[in-house]
Amino acid sequence: MASGSISIVYAHYLKNYYRSRSFYLMLFLDFLIIGLFTYFSFKYSGSLPSFLSRFQAGSKSSISSTPLIRSAFNYIWSIILEYLPVFAAVFFGSPALSSEIENKTAFNVFPLPVSRFVLHLGKFSAALTVTAVILGIFYLGQFFNYLAVYNSVETASFYLSYLLSIVFAFSILSITFLVSSIFNKNLYAYITVLLLYFLIFNAINILVELLYNYTPTYLLSNAATIVFRVYINFNPFAFLVSAGNIAPASNSTIIFDTSIMLLYSLVSLTLSLILFDRREVK
Repeated sequence: MASGSISIVYAHYLKNYYRSRSFYLMLFLDFLIIGLFTYFSFKYSGSLPSFLSRFQAGSKSSISSTPLIRSAFNYIWSIILEYLPVFAAVFFGSPALSSEIENKTAFNVFPLPVSRFVLHLGKFSAALTVTAVILGIFYLGQFFNYLAVYNSVETASFYLSYLLSIVFAFSILSITFLVSSIFNKNLYAYITVLLLYFLIFNAINILVELLYNYTPTYLLSNAATIVFRVYINFNPFAFLVSAGNIAPASNSTIIFDTSIMLLYSLVSLTLSLILFDRREVK
């Protein structure tokens, strides 16, 4: 790593990630979820018209067109992507920087002729790559289930959903690296990220909706739902529901939510770079 190249740092930590227990744990979760969803796909795919009737008034026959049913199939599969990138980011990102302090490896790593910016970005790129692989495996499971159930290949919305899941992973991983740059212990970073996303964001969302009758679209947890709203524009985690509309999210909505996620990424990644660069080792 003496050259200070991000690519060298990236290759080094990418190898470490693939050898880590966190990677194998995420693989186990990946295949477990795929197995469960595969079972439900074949057992309950015939119940999708009833599922669609919750979104739009009318008889089952009026909403049982093939495109809508297939959109509902992908929508249900993709809901898990509200959570999978978060857990991947926690496992791969939370100890990324704090572990250097907790394990005392900073005394060996920081004196090397590699800037902390290079070290940070190399680690971040490696963590993002491994997260993308975990998400890609899940999408392969979704792809083959769709092919088996409908004897047809996926449409453009499927690939757009995968791209948006990478953007979401980028944003939550940036937040995780920011948290990791603050704490000296991995456990604190793990807990903080999970509380931030699953408790604090949800609490703010509930309070704003109850008090002001408004869904705070600026929250990362709400913007992330665009991953599955490209199929059906319905957020099951919001109290305010627009009844009678099961069309995919519009281009303007996709652009807006993507911009929110990228804004979180830019701010968090910048702050984590600054904090990590100024971090003192004692």
